[in-house]
Amino acid sequence: MTPQVKHFLDEWHGAVEDRDRNRLEAIIAEGCELHSPVVWKPSADKYYLLHILMGVITMIDGFQYRDQWVKDNEIILEFTGTVDGKGLSAIDRITLNDEGKMCRIEVMIRPLNTLIEFATRMREHALRYAPEAANG
Repeated sequence: MTPQVKHFLDEWHGAVEDRDRNRLEAIIAEGCELHSPVVWKPSADKYYLLHILMGVITMIDGFQYRDQWVKDNEIILEFTGTVDGKGLSAIDRITLNDEGKMCRIEVMIRPLNTLIEFATRMREHALRYAPEAANG
Protein backbone atom coordinates (compact mmCIF):
# COMPACT_ATOMS: atom_id res chain seq x y z
CA MET A 1 0.00 0.00 0.00
CA THR A 2 1.43 3.36 -1.01
CA PRO A 3 1.72 6.22 1.50
CA GLN A 4 -0.95 8.12 -0.48
CA VAL A 5 -3.43 5.24 -0.19
CA LYS A 6 -2.65 4.80 3.51
CA HIS A 7 -3.18 8.53 4.13
CA PHE A 8 -6.47 8.46 2.21
CA LEU A 9 -7.74 5.43 4.16
CA ASP A 10 -6.73 6.91 7.51
CA GLU A 11 -8.55 10.15 6.67
CA TRP A 12 -11.57 8.37 5.17
CA HIS A 13 -12.10 6.07 8.15
CA GLY A 14 -11.56 8.93 10.62
CA ALA A 15 -13.98 11.20 8.76
CA VAL A 16 -16.66 8.51 8.54
CA GLU A 17 -16.28 7.56 12.20
CA ASP A 18 -16.44 11.21 13.32
CA ARG A 19 -19.03 12.13 10.65
CA ASP A 20 -16.68 14.95 9.68
CA ARG A 21 -17.75 16.57 6.41
CA ASN A 22 -14.67 18.83 6.27
CA ARG A 23 -12.26 15.88 6.47
CA LEU A 24 -14.16 14.15 3.68
CA GLU A 25 -14.11 17.29 1.55
CA ALA A 26 -10.30 17.48 1.87
CA ILE A 27 -9.79 14.01 0.34
CA ILE A 28 -12.32 14.22 -2.50
CA ALA A 29 -11.23 15.60 -5.87
CA GLU A 30 -13.25 18.22 -7.72
CA GLY A 31 -15.44 16.45 -10.27
CA CYS A 32 -15.36 13.14 -8.37
CA GLU A 33 -17.82 10.73 -9.99
CA LEU A 34 -20.49 9.15 -7.81
CA HIS A 35 -21.97 5.93 -9.19
CA SER A 36 -24.92 5.28 -6.92
CA PRO A 37 -27.14 2.19 -6.65
CA VAL A 38 -30.09 4.57 -6.48
CA VAL A 39 -29.72 6.37 -9.84
CA TRP A 40 -28.47 5.36 -13.27
CA LYS A 41 -26.62 8.53 -14.28
CA PRO A 42 -23.40 9.26 -12.33
CA SER A 43 -22.91 12.66 -10.72
CA ALA A 44 -19.69 14.69 -10.82
CA ASP A 45 -20.65 17.37 -8.29
CA LYS A 46 -18.31 17.21 -5.28
CA TYR A 47 -20.73 19.02 -2.97
CA TYR A 48 -23.64 16.82 -3.96
CA LEU A 49 -21.40 13.81 -3.26
CA LEU A 50 -20.58 15.19 0.20
CA HIS A 51 -24.31 15.70 0.85
CA ILE A 52 -25.00 12.10 -0.15
CA LEU A 53 -22.08 10.66 1.86
CA MET A 54 -23.19 12.47 5.01
CA GLY A 55 -26.70 11.12 4.46
CA VAL A 56 -25.42 7.56 4.06
CA ILE A 57 -23.27 7.52 7.19
CA THR A 58 -26.06 8.98 9.31
CA MET A 59 -28.96 7.06 7.75
CA ILE A 60 -27.53 3.55 8.04
CA ASP A 61 -27.83 2.37 11.63
CA GLY A 62 -24.72 0.64 12.94
CA PHE A 63 -22.72 1.69 9.86
CA GLN A 64 -19.41 -0.15 10.10
CA TYR A 65 -16.60 -1.04 7.73
CA ARG A 66 -15.73 -4.74 7.98
CA ASP A 67 -12.92 -5.25 5.49
CA GLN A 68 -10.89 -3.58 2.77
CA TRP A 69 -8.90 -4.54 -0.29
CA VAL A 70 -6.33 -2.38 -2.05
CA LYS A 71 -4.76 -2.77 -5.48
CA ASP A 72 -2.67 0.17 -6.69
CA ASN A 73 -5.00 3.20 -6.51
CA GLU A 74 -8.19 1.10 -6.32
CA ILE A 75 -9.82 0.46 -2.94
CA ILE A 76 -12.78 -1.72 -2.03
CA LEU A 77 -14.37 -1.17 1.37
CA GLU A 78 -17.02 -3.58 2.66
CA PHE A 79 -19.58 -2.17 5.07
CA THR A 80 -22.65 -3.32 6.95
CA GLY A 81 -25.50 -1.82 8.92
CA THR A 82 -29.29 -1.72 8.98
CA VAL A 83 -31.98 0.45 7.41
CA ASP A 84 -35.36 0.32 9.13
CA GLY A 85 -34.26 -2.90 10.85
CA LYS A 86 -33.28 -4.57 7.57
CA GLY A 87 -29.69 -5.84 7.29
CA LEU A 88 -27.46 -4.32 4.67
CA SER A 89 -24.22 -5.51 3.12
CA ALA A 90 -22.43 -3.23 0.68
CA ILE A 91 -19.17 -2.12 -0.86
CA ASP A 92 -17.61 1.19 -1.82
CA ARG A 93 -15.29 0.87 -4.79
CA ILE A 94 -13.02 3.90 -4.71
CA THR A 95 -10.48 5.15 -7.24
CA LEU A 96 -7.81 7.66 -6.23
CA ASN A 97 -6.17 10.14 -8.58
CA ASP A 98 -2.42 10.87 -8.72
CA GLU A 99 -2.77 13.32 -5.81
CA GLY A 100 -4.29 10.62 -3.58
CA LYS A 101 -7.80 12.10 -3.67
CA MET A 102 -10.94 10.15 -4.47
CA CYS A 103 -11.92 10.74 -8.10
CA ARG A 104 -14.55 7.98 -8.40
CA ILE A 105 -16.77 6.04 -6.04
CA GLU A 106 -19.16 3.27 -6.98
CA VAL A 107 -21.51 1.89 -4.34
CA MET A 108 -23.19 -1.52 -4.46
CA ILE A 109 -25.79 -2.62 -1.89
CA ARG A 110 -27.67 -5.81 -1.16
CA PRO A 111 -30.20 -7.34 -0.45
CA LEU A 112 -32.93 -5.89 -2.63
CA ASN A 113 -35.47 -5.23 0.15
CA THR A 114 -32.91 -3.13 2.05
CA LEU A 115 -31.79 -1.38 -1.13
CA ILE A 116 -35.41 -0.37 -1.83
CA GLU A 117 -35.82 1.08 1.68
CA PHE A 118 -32.42 2.79 1.45
CA ALA A 119 -33.22 4.22 -2.00
CA THR A 120 -36.51 5.66 -0.75
CA ARG A 121 -34.79 7.42 2.15
CA MET A 122 -31.83 8.57 0.05
CA ARG A 123 -34.15 10.04 -2.56
CA GLU A 124 -35.74 12.20 0.13
CA HIS A 125 -32.29 13.20 1.41
CA ALA A 126 -30.99 13.92 -2.11
CA LEU A 127 -33.94 16.19 -2.87
CA ARG A 128 -32.94 18.37 0.10
CA TYR A 129 -29.62 19.22 -1.58
CA ALA A 130 -29.28 22.95 -2.16
CA PRO A 131 -26.25 23.73 -4.37
CA GLU A 132 -26.21 27.41 -3.42
CA ALA A 133 -25.89 26.49 0.28
CA ALA A 134 -23.42 23.64 -0.19
CA ASN A 135 -21.00 25.56 -2.38
CA GLY A 136 -21.08 28.79 -0.46
